[in-house]
Amino acid sequence: MQQLCFVLDINQSLIPVYHPQANPVERKNRDLKPRLAMMVGNNHTLWIEKLPAIRFALNTSKCESTDHTAAYLTFARELRTLDQVNTDLRSVIHNDNFVPEFTPYLKRFEGYMSQIKRKH
Repeated sequence: MQQLCFVLDINQSLIPVYHPQANPVERKNRDLKPRLAMMVGNNHTLWIEKLPAIRFALNTSKCESTDHTAAYLTFARELRTLDQVNTDLRSVIHNDNFVPEFTPYLKRFEGYMSQIKRKH
C-alpha cells in the first residue's frame, strides 16, 4: 500500500477516526447542549445567565454507575445551594469546619471510592 501511494504521489496520513463519545468533554457538552437549549429558548443571548444553574444541576445529579454525584466525587462533599449558604451559616460552621469530624469523613469517602473502583 505504501509503494502504491508513493508511485501515485499520494500523501498518506494515518490518524484515528474522530470519536466524540470517548472524550469526556464531548460527553459533558452532549449533556449540556439540550438543557441549555431548553432554558434559553429563542433568546440566545441568555445562555451565559442560564449556564451556572444548568452546571449546578448536572454536578448535583446522582450518577447511576457510581451512586454519587459528580460534586461529591470531586470535592468529597455535596454542593450547597445559594439559599443554604446565605441562610444557614451556623450549620456550615458546625458541620464542615471541625477537624475531629474530618478523619471519619475521609475514611467514609475512601470506602465509597473503593466501591466505585470495584464496580468499574
